[in-house]
Amino acid sequence: MSIAVRVLNGGKELQGVFEDDEERSLFTYCCLAPDTTVRWGVNEYRETIFNSKQAFQLLRELEELPEEEFTPVLRQLRSAARYVYHRSGYLYFIGD
Repeated sequence: MSIAVRVLNGGKELQGVFEDDEERSLFTYCCLAPDTTVRWGVNEYRETIFNSKQAFQLLRELEELPEEEFTPVLRQLRSAARYVYHRSGYLYFIGD
């Protein structure tokens, strides 16, 4: 199981793409999330799209993590969520 992320601008043009790391830190971060969080909605088997408001909520959740828990892929996700929020874009998660 892994999750890939595509970063789309407001016109839904591809701005970036990255995949989960070998430790599956993104997969774990999403799949083990409490059901009161937005990241809980990421489907590990299908596609999930977050709009800019959902990306903002995800960014807030990420910023609650202690810095020592940030893996490189979670740093990428934080950066992507910021980009999407500020540009009215989309985060497109692809579960596998």
